[in-house]
Amino acid sequence: MCKYVAVMVDLPVEQVDKPFTYKVPDRLKKDVEIGRRVIVPFGRRKIEGYIIDIVEEVDFDTKDVINIFTSFQFFNQELLDLAKWISEYYQCYLISALKAIVPSGKNKIKTKRVIKLAQSIAQSKEIINEMNGRAYKQIEVLSYLVENPNLLLTSTELAQKVDTTPSTIRALVDKGFILYQVEEVRRNPCSHLNFKTTKALSPTEDQQIAIKEISNSLAEEESSTILLKGVTGSGKTEVYLQAIAKVLEAGKETIVLVPEISLTPQTISRFKGRFGNQVAVLHSQLSTGERFDEWRRIKECNVKIVVGARSAVFAPFNNLGLIIIDEEHESSYKQDDHPKYHAREVAIKRAELSDAVVLLGTATPSLESYHRTQIGEYKLIELPKRVDDRPLPEVEIIDLREELKSGNKTMFSELLQEELKDRLAKGEQSMIFLNRRGFSTFVQCRECGHVMECNDCDVSLTYHANPTILQCHYCDYKEDVPNTCPNCGSIYIKYFGVGTQKVEESLKELYPEATIARMDVDTTRRKGAYQQILSSFKQGEIDILVGTQMIAKGHDFANVTLVGVITADTALNLPDFRAGERTFQLLTQVAGRTGRGDKEGKVIIQSYTPEHYSIQLAQEHDYKSFYQLEIGTREIALYPPFTHLINITMSNEDEDKVIKVSNQLGEILSAEMNKIDGEDIMLLGPVQAPLAKVRGQYRWQLLLKGKDLSQLRLLTSQALTELKDLSTLKSVRVSVDVDPLGML
Repeated sequence: MCKYVAVMVDLPVEQVDKPFTYKVPDRLKKDVEIGRRVIVPFGRRKIEGYIIDIVEEVDFDTKDVINIFTSFQFFNQELLDLAKWISEYYQCYLISALKAIVPSGKNKIKTKRVIKLAQSIAQSKEIINEMNGRAYKQIEVLSYLVENPNLLLTSTELAQKVDTTPSTIRALVDKGFILYQVEEVRRNPCSHLNFKTTKALSPTEDQQIAIKEISNSLAEEESSTILLKGVTGSGKTEVYLQAIAKVLEAGKETIVLVPEISLTPQTISRFKGRFGNQVAVLHSQLSTGERFDEWRRIKECNVKIVVGARSAVFAPFNNLGLIIIDEEHESSYKQDDHPKYHAREVAIKRAELSDAVVLLGTATPSLESYHRTQIGEYKLIELPKRVDDRPLPEVEIIDLREELKSGNKTMFSELLQEELKDRLAKGEQSMIFLNRRGFSTFVQCRECGHVMECNDCDVSLTYHANPTILQCHYCDYKEDVPNTCPNCGSIYIKYFGVGTQKVEESLKELYPEATIARMDVDTTRRKGAYQQILSSFKQGEIDILVGTQMIAKGHDFANVTLVGVITADTALNLPDFRAGERTFQLLTQVAGRTGRGDKEGKVIIQSYTPEHYSIQLAQEHDYKSFYQLEIGTREIALYPPFTHLINITMSNEDEDKVIKVSNQLGEILSAEMNKIDGEDIMLLGPVQAPLAKVRGQYRWQLLLKGKDLSQLRLLTSQALTELKDLSTLKSVRVSVDVDPLGML
């Protein structure tokens, strides 16, 4: 029996990013297991941690473990190995990686004291007969429990059901006919939803080929990655469902990742409808209790399928067969906070550890994924046609510069206005897309030019009309809209730019007879709001749905025959080498929301740069030509997938300190590069970050670029170790982002 354990204490700091050994007292030895949460002495305090190894002997003195929480093993050896890989690959603390795996919050089982029959149903019926109509309220209570033996009702709830008082319940308890019992209450996030049972559809010829190839990979029982590239509406979800059925037949489990929480209600209904109670759900919109109970259902082997957002990749399955990543190109699979992992890369590593298959699905693959199919790292399967040979929607591009020349100063081109009017007359639905929420993007004094900015961030405040406020979309700072300019006192204040709120209001003025709704972060803060809006739209209660990228992906509405893009240039103007790729992906995805039923669809894209290749090729639904153009540019400029990047960001409320540390780190990195003859490594910076100030913190950046990621990581680690010896670093935060998706 074990004598010692290695524990990672719950302190995400450099000095304790290593296991500490503790002796296990005899009273706790039976509870020792990797992945258990413990309390240990640490200096003068007691601290929580996790067992990551079991040790038989040590040659030094140790302190004793104070307590081991016996309820759950939070991770097994496979997930521990995955956490170690995340820690090494993404250069984060091991405890941070472990905390990403462990369910967050206070993990408590919910219970309540309920009323139960003290004897069998047959015996209870005899008691009722023996009462001979006396104490009729007590008879009503017993009869109700006999008819509903599985209901978990408190004394008060039961009294309300039979219209009596708690004293009646107490009298039956005193007689020994019923008893109090503490029962667990499972928090089910899907209890309010109804799912229509579905059966497997007859696959198209392309789907049949895809399912067969995926089945062959599953049968090999070794890790592999497949890219399923299917045009919008080609039936990728049905391929997923039939692939999962194969996994279930083999007695294995499946994780399904979706990029947006707004996709989850629709995705849940598809998977629950096919597989019923074998499906659990994990995403951030769940309460802490709901999430914990769903995690326990997985841990206790009560489900075989998990559907969720990014963190569902850590679902505690023991016999994983398949990981599906829908819309694999989506940037939301990359975590913003530490550990800054990408769910796709984590999924591929987890599949290696469990001999599982990773299935990446999308109409617009990330350049990295498609490139890997071209060099043989991934297998490529294509669905080139829509189901039932439905045509891809016609896409028309409108040059907004020409609209202005013709006298149209509104945000809607003449063609878009006509097409919206036509759809309303036909009883068909439309979606209007703009990837910018709010009413106006900034507020400016026309007399002195002063722009209302956030006090803590280097960004302008966005004007919101309902309620009327100025708001920062980075730190959520809010302030009232001024009547006069705070700089010069002028009353001439103008609202510039367009957000989804303004689009909605303008559409209501143009089409007062239409029912118009908006779907963005502001309208979906309340729990269940996503589903409520999407459900109303699906039922035809909304004529025009205005939204951000929440409406752009994965939704399937047969009566949508028109999609309008207010401006396609938003992403193109960002200082990011992926701007063209993101624009092409977003336009292709939003265009795919129309023409999915029996009626043909149309897309109108408005742009000030209609000649840009990403917009032109989105019009043609031509991914391969876009890939060839973009991959050539990336190769010349030495950007991913031909190199790896590490972005190092320094931040502090004192900009002078940030600049000093950034320069010091730059000098250290340059010196280290000279030592290893790093000709294939490029150092860019230090420079001020594009978002120079966020939440009161000034930000500077350094960017490392090179073909050998292990060399880049080693270089970064050595430089940061040397930098830590400098006193100036103590108050400056340094953040390392390996393979960053955003450069702001």
